[in-house]
Amino acid sequence: MLKYEVSYDVKTLEPFFKPGSVAVIGASAKTGTIGNVILRNFLKRSFRGKAYPVNPKYSHIQKAKCYPSVREVPGPIDLAVVAIPAPSVPKVIRECAEKGVKAAVIISGGFSETGPEGAKREQELKRIVNETGIGIIGPNCLGVHDATTGVDTIFLPDIKCSRPPKGNIAFITQSGAFAGAVLDWLSTENIGLSKCISYGNACDVNEAELLEYLAQDENTKVITMYLEGIRNGRKFMETARKAARKKPIIAIKAGRTKRGKAAVQSHTGSMAGSDQ
Repeated sequence: MLKYEVSYDVKTLEPFFKPGSVAVIGASAKTGTIGNVILRNFLKRSFRGKAYPVNPKYSHIQKAKCYPSVREVPGPIDLAVVAIPAPSVPKVIRECAEKGVKAAVIISGGFSETGPEGAKREQELKRIVNETGIGIIGPNCLGVHDATTGVDTIFLPDIKCSRPPKGNIAFITQSGAFAGAVLDWLSTENIGLSKCISYGNACDVNEAELLEYLAQDENTKVITMYLEGIRNGRKFMETARKAARKKPIIAIKAGRTKRGKAAVQSHTGSMAGSDQ
């Protein structure tokens, strides 16, 4: 087995995939809503850790005690899943950092993909990351589905997006819609999946870091990717070359045409740039 040399500590990403406790911020009692589906995923599926609903509107959701803020959840929180209106997200992420939450998946849209005002909110998230060290996947994403640990932040219910069986193929995608389509197709074809990661606007965790993590993931044998924009082409290619010595990588790069670039820009706020 070839030795894999890492460029940073990939263990910092483990709370996204192996959390012992999760807070669902924006959890809802209304069937079919984003906050309801995500909470149900953690309470009803194979996740073995603790899941805490957070929403000041409720005292209990799905028989679980609901907390008005993440700061009032008893005990430590490894992962926060945030599904609330965009203007409130930076404040909540700062509260998560104060609580000692290690990582957050921000499902909410309304950031750089929407224009200048959203871009300001995204810059604020980056400042919080730099100041506190909390990790963020997103915003504007579906987040993480891990077939081994039971982490599932995908807010599409089973009737719209089936979950595939456990397998050894991982899928990284900027596009949440593409993530949902691939999950459903894999399920229909009975093809196994290890992890699906929809990372959206990539204000913090990016495609190169996820690729490096999956290169060392013992449950992943093949890495597949759908890319709209690459923030650091040199870093990505260096990471891909190292990872490809150990596992095959199959990647599709969107936004290569004029119309494709326009679609990508409106979708995740990515600057597709030069394909060179």
